[in-house]
Amino acid sequence: MGRLWLLSVLGCTLLAASLRPYRLGAASFWVDECNTIRATMMLPEVNRSKVLGYVPTAIGLRLFGVPLKRELADQIHRWQTLGITETRARLASCLIGILTIPLLMLASRRLLGEPAAAWLGLLLAIAPWHIYWSQAARFYTQQFLFYNLALIAYFVATAEGRRGLMAAAMGCALLAFLSQPPALVVVGIFAIDWLAGRLRGQPPKLGRFGWLAGATMLALCAAALGLDMLQRTEQWTQFVHDQYQTPVKILLGTAYMTTPAVVLLALLTAVTRSERVRLRWYLLVAALLPPLVFAGVSLVAYVGLRYAFVSLYAWLALAALGLAWVQTRLRSAGLHALSWAPGLVIVAVLAVFDYGYYTAGYGFHPRWREAFAYVQRHRGPDQAVATHEHVGFYYLQDPDVQRFPRSPQQLAKLTQPTWIVVQVSDAIGGARHVWLDDHADLRAYFDARVVQPVSSVRVYYYKPRVD
Repeated sequence: MGRLWLLSVLGCTLLAASLRPYRLGAASFWVDECNTIRATMMLPEVNRSKVLGYVPTAIGLRLFGVPLKRELADQIHRWQTLGITETRARLASCLIGILTIPLLMLASRRLLGEPAAAWLGLLLAIAPWHIYWSQAARFYTQQFLFYNLALIAYFVATAEGRRGLMAAAMGCALLAFLSQPPALVVVGIFAIDWLAGRLRGQPPKLGRFGWLAGATMLALCAAALGLDMLQRTEQWTQFVHDQYQTPVKILLGTAYMTTPAVVLLALLTAVTRSERVRLRWYLLVAALLPPLVFAGVSLVAYVGLRYAFVSLYAWLALAALGLAWVQTRLRSAGLHALSWAPGLVIVAVLAVFDYGYYTAGYGFHPRWREAFAYVQRHRGPDQAVATHEHVGFYYLQDPDVQRFPRSPQQLAKLTQPTWIVVQVSDAIGGARHVWLDDHADLRAYFDARVVQPVSSVRVYYYKPRVD
């Protein structure tokens, strides 16, 4: 490896290490992050097929001396006194996000070539979608890393017939699955690539070992999933026939979070270049298949935009190939200074998005902390609070926070003055809760002030009528 290449890896890693910890604890906790912390306190009860996803957060909290005991899982009002903070809960994801940059750059060197892998590292270091999940106490950066290591290792292994890489690919696919089961969509990419190779008369070099390694990985995934469905059925059936996001939101959201400029460059690279045909179409399938699959599944089950996050690598890899190709052509024409222009344009687009993320979007999270601080300042001694209970327990440090009333009938059952704290999507995003405006007083509105995939927060005050 050349010195310039190693410097590019170091530079991209340092850039990632500067951006991901920046304002790590600035955004409020959101409901799923509270679920992550609860899961770290009850790991033996978590589904086997996703337990690995909670292990880094558990380790991180333990290193800060946080006691992870089952009896504390539901005592969320005590978490602040136990030392659980936004920064500490997110640190494991942040560190994994930073390590992802050099690991995927080094893994991509053989796949893409050094110039494109260097562009990939820079784009991934400043990619807003990757920064977002690196600053969340969830398992998506871990899933992203293992998933895309599997994606890379499979292609190189089947191109060169290397058994060790094939075993590594299937091992990483298994680890990605154990971090979050939807990662198994990577098998669909492998299958399409194999079928396309057969049709071209150039089948990937799987061999008996490759088939055995793949079958072993799938058998282990099926065993874990089967045991969970049999023994912890309720943890799976709750998501069936429960829509979360529509297909349109998943497809457009993927383009938005990847950024349209990157998506456009990636598509142009995939369909206009004539060299490295298998790689370009492999990456295009890897970019398109996850959002398309999860958009379809969203019609019958609870899936969201975040499940398509794994496709970000493929979009960036295609864009990086395009930038490296353009740069080479411009340099060969003697336009050395101009050869950097296309890359700088893409970097500038991502940087503008990052600027909005850090300065105006509150980490793209609902502003629960500010909303509950407002309630705390104005709440009287005999006034209750109703909200999404996990977040309310934490910020109010009150074990008596009530569940959000989801109908006028439930609201009418409240017997004391109540502060209602709710996401805007629940309050005015549809017909379900628009009735709140007719039955309670809007006291405060906490807007995120940037176009983003989650909601802002409203604070209502409800006073029961006295007959």
